[in-house]
Amino acid sequence: MPWHLTSAVTAAALFGAFFLPDVPSAGAARVITCDHTWTMTFEPALTLAPRSRVSATVDASDGALRRCTGDAAVSRASFVTRGVGTDATCSAGTYGDRPGEANHIVWDAKSGEPTMDYSWSMRPVADLLTVRTPLSGGITEGRYKGGTWSATLDPLRSAISLADCSAPGGLKSITVAGTFSINPPRQPTGT
Repeated sequence: MPWHLTSAVTAAALFGAFFLPDVPSAGAARVITCDHTWTMTFEPALTLAPRSRVSATVDASDGALRRCTGDAAVSRASFVTRGVGTDATCSAGTYGDRPGEANHIVWDAKSGEPTMDYSWSMRPVADLLTVRTPLSGGITEGRYKGGTWSATLDPLRSAISLADCSAPGGLKSITVAGTFSINPPRQPTGT
């Protein structure tokens, strides 16, 4: 009669599988989060009068992304970004990739691809501390290719002097800090 017991256990296991919760696989994508701190400079400086083209440079070359979680292979990263603002004032305009120039992040990675190329867009400077994700973009090459990223800013840790917009020299730079998040592409599930 042992075959009756084996058949009953097998049937229970097959039937019970229909009621198991969906458990993510070990290789499922996880959100990566890091603290970020960086400085952005504007040339020419931002004023109240619109400028048709403003060069924006982010210098975050000394581990600007720190205390990263969600990927055991990375803990920090550095990056430098050059972009362009169009029709830019302190309270208007859009910013994004400089045509023909790639943006790179270099991860302090223990394994896997140590670099990541990305695209970016930024809201007007006056919106940076008031909108949920004022900076965002896609990941075009390297680590997390096909994923997306966004950054939020912490008003207590950021320095954006909008009063400089009406000063003779204009707003030349801002320093921002907050949380940087990556949503990696979903890994295909097994069939």
